[in-house]
Amino acid sequence: MTILIWIGLLALLLVSYLDQRKAMTVRMWLMIVALYCLCNFYVNISKVLIPVGFIIGLSYMNKKKHGFLLKALLFGLVTVTANFYLPTLSFHELRVHAKADQYASQFNEVRSITTVTANSEIHELLKKEAERLKTVNLASKIDIKDPHVLFQIWVLTHRNQANKDLDWLWYEAPLQLHYYWQSSRSDEKTSVETMIFADVGYMGLFHRDHMDGEFKLQAIYEFDRLKNGNPSIP
Repeated sequence: MTILIWIGLLALLLVSYLDQRKAMTVRMWLMIVALYCLCNFYVNISKVLIPVGFIIGLSYMNKKKHGFLLKALLFGLVTVTANFYLPTLSFHELRVHAKADQYASQFNEVRSITTVTANSEIHELLKKEAERLKTVNLASKIDIKDPHVLFQIWVLTHRNQANKDLDWLWYEAPLQLHYYWQSSRSDEKTSVETMIFADVGYMGLFHRDHMDGEFKLQAIYEFDRLKNGNPSIP
């Protein structure tokens, strides 16, 4: 379930409780929840929502003459429509946005913040490019799963700069392309990667679910400069 569905369910239960709390039985509460969940079943035809669950629920309510289910149908229809046509917002994205002010406060001006979802194709593209760079120089000792490697790939690709190999990316690219980089970890599960050019800076927020997991890009910040002044750029 997305967060919109949870919010809709909680709102429905609250309204139903305030409206009919004295007359409601356990069976009626279960029917309300079941009908609300049913409303979230739909058919997608050429990006047009067909609320199949709502239609089935409406037919059931009319047949059984259970008027108290009307709110469940209305809340369910609104929720499934909003969830279908509005951008999906997950708990993961809420956590990332909650951290936005914390990280953005160190920049003079934030030009953009891009949130990367867990199923974004960016992860696979970065992985494939890192693996390709590894094949260019198999003797390289650079870890292709290192978040600094992955973020450098993203930034340089974003700036239309070709990557040569892993050793070049790690040792030579900062000198040849004139940028400062820094990698820091606030804890074992979070890695913050920073790259600063003369005209723009980028910060990547990486996270992993457990100690043995792979770091995944969660958010990308583009900024003008640090509040305390930019470091020396080679």
